[in-house]
Amino acid sequence: MYQNVLLPATAEVIKKIYGVSFLQQFYLSGGTALALHLGHRESEDLDFFTPDTFDPQHLQSEVQKIGQLDSAEIAEGTLNAFLDTVKFQFLHYPYPLLEPTTAWEGLALSSVIDIACTKIITISMRGSKKDFVDLYFLLKHYSLQELFEKVGQKYQGVNYNQTHLAKSLIYFEDADAQPMPRMLQHIEWEEVKTVITQSVKKMPFAL
Repeated sequence: MYQNVLLPATAEVIKKIYGVSFLQQFYLSGGTALALHLGHRESEDLDFFTPDTFDPQHLQSEVQKIGQLDSAEIAEGTLNAFLDTVKFQFLHYPYPLLEPTTAWEGLALSSVIDIACTKIITISMRGSKKDFVDLYFLLKHYSLQELFEKVGQKYQGVNYNQTHLAKSLIYFEDADAQPMPRMLQHIEWEEVKTVITQSVKKMPFAL
């Protein structure tokens, strides 16, 4: 794993939560997990998913025992907050893992392909620049056709439109105005857009 992708505060929080019992039902996903796998950019947020239901208020009380908890937001199956200035999320995520998690520093890390599927869904709802950058690097490992097939496997029973998903991947207007993430593997934003657009155009359905 590329531990150099972690900002110091995030690395310290990971040390603090090492071995805590409530994390046993969660796995780390999202941008930080992907950066640990690929080493392409720095990342600081921690996104923990679980297929199991949990009590966010009880979880909040457990997290408070570890460090300074701020700006906590609770909803059904969700806890968002900052722990020692590091933004994190605990989320009930009822979709199956396509591949086993990887053990690292006492955490379970989601696989690259599972993170890729989640990224595509995230972009379809409103992608940030870092999400598109992540997709660019994912396309070095998988074709977009492969990713769409995996999305279909992961989200079986979910009503989504492939054409809509594909169109969302080339809607860059909001992301254009955002800053680039802190890159460890240099890439220009225009190349990110070009590669993703070319990949979408290769899909076997008309936009």
